[in-house]
Amino acid sequence: MINFTNFEIMERLLQTLVSKIGRRTHESYAVVTIDTILKTLEPKYDFLKYVTVNDTIHSEGAKAVSVMPEINSVGSDEFYKAVHELVLMTVKYLERNADFFFIREFQYALNDIGLGTIGENLDLNRRQSEYIAGKTQTLQIDNSGLVEHVLKALTFLLNRTLSEEQAIKTVADSIKNFEGKYKFLNYIEMSDTPDSKGFYIIRALPDINNVFSAGIAEALQKIIREVSISIEWEGEESFIDAFKSELGEKQLSEIEKIGVNLSHIQTTLSRMKHEEITKKALDALVKIVGERTRESFAVVALDNIIKKLEETYDALKYIKIDKSRCAEGANAISIMPEVNNVEPYELAKALRDIIKMTGTHLGNKTTSFIEDFKKQFGEEYIQEIEKIGVNLHFLELKFM
Repeated sequence: MINFTNFEIMERLLQTLVSKIGRRTHESYAVVTIDTILKTLEPKYDFLKYVTVNDTIHSEGAKAVSVMPEINSVGSDEFYKAVHELVLMTVKYLERNADFFFIREFQYALNDIGLGTIGENLDLNRRQSEYIAGKTQTLQIDNSGLVEHVLKALTFLLNRTLSEEQAIKTVADSIKNFEGKYKFLNYIEMSDTPDSKGFYIIRALPDINNVFSAGIAEALQKIIREVSISIEWEGEESFIDAFKSELGEKQLSEIEKIGVNLSHIQTTLSRMKHEEITKKALDALVKIVGERTRESFAVVALDNIIKKLEETYDALKYIKIDKSRCAEGANAISIMPEVNNVEPYELAKALRDIIKMTGTHLGNKTTSFIEDFKKQFGEEYIQEIEKIGVNLHFLELKFM
């Protein structure tokens, strides 16, 4: 781990602050802001006299800020207290929307310049949550503060993979989609372009406090779900788990109290693979039967099996087979997206019986049938189909 001196830390911090503020506004404004904040803090932290801003060269941006090496004599505890206040005062100085992307962007910048380890001292993520929550308490709001927090958490999360503009648009589009059913969503203001200082606005007007919490919960549930399926999420943790972390324990408790069920959303998201699992399973069956006979015969055989099982399993009505295209093999089979709404255990029973009846249909050609199915299906899909309840090992025993 690299140990930086106070001088190096302060210099890099100031350069980064000026750069991030300047990107949203202009460098001269950024330097004036830092100069004002340093002068405000200097009476409390005398050693800030070692940090100077040359007013005559504001146009040179970060170069206008200089740090003297004497700052290295300051103790760590006192130094980090000053750094803490410097960052937080910068956020507050930039008005109510500064917390929106600024703290997160600043944290990323610290990592880029090799100061990620001081995040343990600054704890910017916690400060970000405290700032938003503190502002909510100051405004003495209920639904409006909660709604703002949820929408900002969603936008922060999307901003991991999307630009700020795209993140804002994704959340705003979801809100618009539900405005027809939930008129109170008109009380939410989201800017599609940054303001004069470079910040995007997300605001829930006080009128939303007059809406029943159950209605708020229902709308938020749908917005969270729609946003979560709008992107290809590749994080180590699930989107909903990441959202919970982003939201924070206090606000998570609040949305659960009013009726938002994130666990249900998580379950729904896991079902989004049903369409893919079903198609992959049928493709594998066509391939296996086709190798023993021919693929056109395999498609007809599957069609007959599915028709026999349709009365037992409603899920199978979402499988469409165009027999006029039998010669195209698995391309004749399509799966309707509505299958994603089927309960996992119901789909599992239907797929289990299709696989079992297909194997039986082969008669004396069933040797190693399930083993061949596994190879065609693929390890990833085997794990998924077993998660929803298809026990391939049990089926294998049936054909031994």
